[in-house]
Amino acid sequence: MRKAAVSLLAVLLLGAAAQAELRCRDPSHTAILKALYAEIVPQPGTPTIYGIPLSHWNVRRFAAWYWSVRLSPREAAVYGEALASLRAPGCGDLPLDRCCPPGGSKPQEGVRGLVRSAQGLARWLVRRGFDADDVGAAVEQWLHFLFPSYFLSLALQERGIDPTSCGLPVAGVCCKGCGIQNEQASIGCELVPGDNGPGG
Repeated sequence: MRKAAVSLLAVLLLGAAAQAELRCRDPSHTAILKALYAEIVPQPGTPTIYGIPLSHWNVRRFAAWYWSVRLSPREAAVYGEALASLRAPGCGDLPLDRCCPPGGSKPQEGVRGLVRSAQGLARWLVRRGFDADDVGAAVEQWLHFLFPSYFLSLALQERGIDPTSCGLPVAGVCCKGCGIQNEQASIGCELVPGDNGPGG
C-alpha cells in the first residue's frame, strides 16, 4: 500500500525542474503543454497574498494548521464557501472541504498530507480574516503548486489532448482513505495512474 501511495504521489508531483523535460508524442502538443505549464503552475518562491512564498517546506506547517486552528461557526461557513468549488486532486474530484474526513492518526503522508495542507491553509486564512474569495484563490494557487500534473492533465483534456500521450495521468485518480466516509466504494480507492480500477 505504501509503495502504491508513493508511486501515485510521484506521478502527481511534477517539479519545476521537469519543465524542460515536458514532452508529448506529438511535438505540437509539447508546445501546448509547455505553455500551459508556464501559465498554470506557480514556481517555488512565488509570492502569495498571505505573505508566505510558495515552498514544499510549508506542507507540514500548513497541515498542522488543519488540526490546530479552530473555527467559529461563522468562520466555518466562510471555510466551507471558500473550498466548496475547489476539487481535491487525489480525492476522486471531491470538493476539497469534503475530502479526507477527520479520523485516524494525525501524522499524514502522501496525498492525504498534501490535501490536509490545503485545508489547513484555508483554516489559517479564514481565522486571519480573509474572505471566501481570497481564501479560495490562495488555496487554488497552493493546489496548483502541489499537484501540477493534475491541473496540466485537466487543461490538456479540455483541449482534446490525451494527457497520457504527454506522460501525465488522467485526472480523477484517488487515494485510499481520502474519500468521504460512507460514500460509494469508488471514492477513497487506492490507485496508481494507469490502473483500470474506479477513479483512474
